[in-house]
Amino acid sequence: MTYKILTLLCFFTVGITFAQKRSITHDDYDLWKRVTNTQVSNNGKLIVSTIRTGTNRGDGYLQIYNTETQKKATYFNGVSSDISKDENFVIFQKPANYLTKRAEKKKKVKDKNKQKDILYIYDVSNNELYDSIFRVKKYSLPKKNSDYIVIEKFKNKKDSIKGDSLPAWKNNYALVYHLKTKQQDTIFDVKDFIIPEEGTTFYYTTKDKKNDKKAHGIYAYQTASKSKKVIDTSLYDYKKLSVDKKGDQLAYLAERDSTKTDSVPLKLFLYSENKRLPLIINEEARLGNKQTLSAESGPFFSQDGNRLYFFSKLKSEHKKDTTLTDDEIPQVDVWNWQDKVIQPRQKANEKFLKEDTRLRYFDIKKERFVQLQDDTLDGINLGGKYATKYVLGFDRKPYVLETWNIPWKTDYYSVNVASGKKQLLVKGASSSLYITLHGDYVVYFDLEAKNWFSVHLETLQKYNLTKNINVAFENEDNDVPALARAYGTGDFDKNGNLLVYDKYDIWSVSLDGKKKPENITRDGRKKKIRFRIKKLDTENRLSATYLGEKLLLSGFSEKTKTDGIYLLDDDGKRIEKVKSGSYLINGLQKAASANVLVFRKENFTTYEDVHLTTDNFDTHTQLTNANPHQKDFKWGTSELVSWKAYDGTKLEGILFKPENFDPSKKYPMIVRFYEKSADDLNYYRSPQPTYSIVNISYALSNDYLIFIPDIVYNEGQPGKDAYNCVISGVEAMEKKGFVDSNHMAIQGHSWGGYQVAYLITKTNKFKAAMAGAPVSNMTSAYGGIRWSSGLSRMFQYEKTQSRIGKNLWEGFDQYVESSPLFGLPNVQTPLLIMHNDNDGAVPYYQGIELFMGMRRLQKPAWLLVYDNESHGLRKMKNRQDLSIRLMQFFDHYLKDAPAPMWMTKGIPRTEKGINFGYDLEKQKP
Repeated sequence: MTYKILTLLCFFTVGITFAQKRSITHDDYDLWKRVTNTQVSNNGKLIVSTIRTGTNRGDGYLQIYNTETQKKATYFNGVSSDISKDENFVIFQKPANYLTKRAEKKKKVKDKNKQKDILYIYDVSNNELYDSIFRVKKYSLPKKNSDYIVIEKFKNKKDSIKGDSLPAWKNNYALVYHLKTKQQDTIFDVKDFIIPEEGTTFYYTTKDKKNDKKAHGIYAYQTASKSKKVIDTSLYDYKKLSVDKKGDQLAYLAERDSTKTDSVPLKLFLYSENKRLPLIINEEARLGNKQTLSAESGPFFSQDGNRLYFFSKLKSEHKKDTTLTDDEIPQVDVWNWQDKVIQPRQKANEKFLKEDTRLRYFDIKKERFVQLQDDTLDGINLGGKYATKYVLGFDRKPYVLETWNIPWKTDYYSVNVASGKKQLLVKGASSSLYITLHGDYVVYFDLEAKNWFSVHLETLQKYNLTKNINVAFENEDNDVPALARAYGTGDFDKNGNLLVYDKYDIWSVSLDGKKKPENITRDGRKKKIRFRIKKLDTENRLSATYLGEKLLLSGFSEKTKTDGIYLLDDDGKRIEKVKSGSYLINGLQKAASANVLVFRKENFTTYEDVHLTTDNFDTHTQLTNANPHQKDFKWGTSELVSWKAYDGTKLEGILFKPENFDPSKKYPMIVRFYEKSADDLNYYRSPQPTYSIVNISYALSNDYLIFIPDIVYNEGQPGKDAYNCVISGVEAMEKKGFVDSNHMAIQGHSWGGYQVAYLITKTNKFKAAMAGAPVSNMTSAYGGIRWSSGLSRMFQYEKTQSRIGKNLWEGFDQYVESSPLFGLPNVQTPLLIMHNDNDGAVPYYQGIELFMGMRRLQKPAWLLVYDNESHGLRKMKNRQDLSIRLMQFFDHYLKDAPAPMWMTKGIPRTEKGINFGYDLEKQKP
């Protein structure tokens, strides 16, 4: 009897718990937070995480965790944090809370009167706030110096600061704050400042009293002595400050007063050993008569501080006719069929084209100039600290016309750093070259030869590194009509060997090809685990990471769609430290000087919070808990499903089921797709306003099934392939018995939107469909422009995603057959379209063609166009709006809910922004 009572009590308690859970609504999006940034201190003592709302409509917090004391400190709305190198302080800003900012927007408060950020300094040893400073704009903390910070402040009208040359409310000022003593020094009229990574001197400019867009002078501040020093005040303006790591050297550009006669618009100066050295005063003598210093690309120092790099640019041959007024100057783009670069592409790259630069440097010790980039080269890849004798130059001009040929080709040159002399390394390379760990080789993947190569930079000897390996290093699953790209590399092991990837395993190869290649992971292919190198050393970005002399790896299991973390010793023994089967692992970071690591793990039901390990993953501790409220909401599950397409191809997909799923019931189902998504089985799907696709967590919480099928393609028939995979997958789900076949919908965006539009011309299985930014007419889209990049769209159809594989004239029938527009008479499915007027990827008129065709044929269709939005929605107000309309649309057709007014009566232009049309039509009695 007692057992029965306890059992009934248990069931009753569980029932209450479940009853307390509720469905996610559109008003709940603001509850969900995300960890936007995590910092690990140099010696691993501190872990600082910033947690913010996913919608930015609300307030977050900053969390500081001390690994020694295991204590947390949390500060409301903390952002923009930094940890001092000595780990004694954490500096962060706190902006006004969300409601205050919203109220200021509603009242249209002027910027100068809005609440400003507060800067806080946290004392680690005492676990408390050390100091606070109000009305802060920004601050800078030296990367390798814990003595001071520089803080730029806003002023109040009421501020009256002795020594200030301008009225307080007209100008900002800077504080030099000494962390150990709290002493502050003020710099008035500050315009710009720059601090070095280490050292005790930083530099700044001050605003001109008559024109605050110009810098009146340039100064040095010595933090140890708290003294200021004038470097130069004789010229008209100072810009593009650059400092070396130690703060001993400064470079800048300057110009004379524009009213004075001077043949040199800009001058380049070096401040070194307490002397101001004019490097370029007469540009014709130093640069040649067709070159001038670049005003946009500033100078910068090499990592060792021995070279000062700077840019010259080609002088324009034409001058603007100043005798004409603006209304007398024609505004016209002239498109010429012989242009190597079409006008839209020139427009997209206008800033770059105006700055047709040449990279040069001044050797500070040898006091000589070297030009690294001549007229042949489009640019120089300096290679950071790895390029000691040679750098890489590249030239794309020979191939710039054929933008329809993918991959685009490039000629690569080695450039001798000492002399500037160049030699051709690889002609027509279809993938990037990069300099190796010790700077003596370059490596690259040849897409046509399907092998990895190295070239010795001194001898120009070329080596095929993978020719004797009987495995593919290019994408085995490539399904576009272009050469397959490589799986990539993990850069270099501790012995300098290159680590290259096949689909599953990692191979060690020597750069001179003498060592026999070795499969160091051995059984990845057999176990269907994709092993990859983890690189956590930010100072040595080409080096693989070792923990306790063992190589750190991750491994993605194709069977479980989860990650494992592994350590691999020199003998090939692999230790699984974090077992695969439960989570995806990402966000690995390591303390620079300690064995302290943080990582994030997630699955569909678990947000990717931050975890800490100090014993090489033997144990780990969860540090953050961004979304504890999730337990109060109905969620769901993700399940890997498989089936065979109509042509016999084995396929995978994801089926999402609502919480408390009952297989005896019938559920409405939304089918969402793009290309392949099964690997995303364990991604956490945060409830958020959508940019164009249905939010999975919201839909599940409101008792929908969501099905995402994988799609595989053949050349020339993208629409047919979508039908082959998607519809076969839908029918496989219907056979499970719990799908309401009379209430199904399809939805997709961009390429997915195209496939939605195509499928409704071939099947009437679906009660409704939504297509975001779809291509509807491949014949017209083929000749269009991707406005964000200025590129012709031809490459997309011939070589990449659209997969036609032929140009329009050779494959005309395939273009027509693949275009939804020509099949619209067959459509019986109500269609919601979103296509925005500033879409830079898919031409806006494609959505219009689709809508106008549906309208002409009197088929139910709606088109949502968001003002000044691009391919996917970015403004949160518009994302919220689409989320509401999208689910009202599906609720109406899949749940028989009343239709909203915007669907039945529309919204007149005169009511735009006033009447949203969300109200539902009253159901007939």
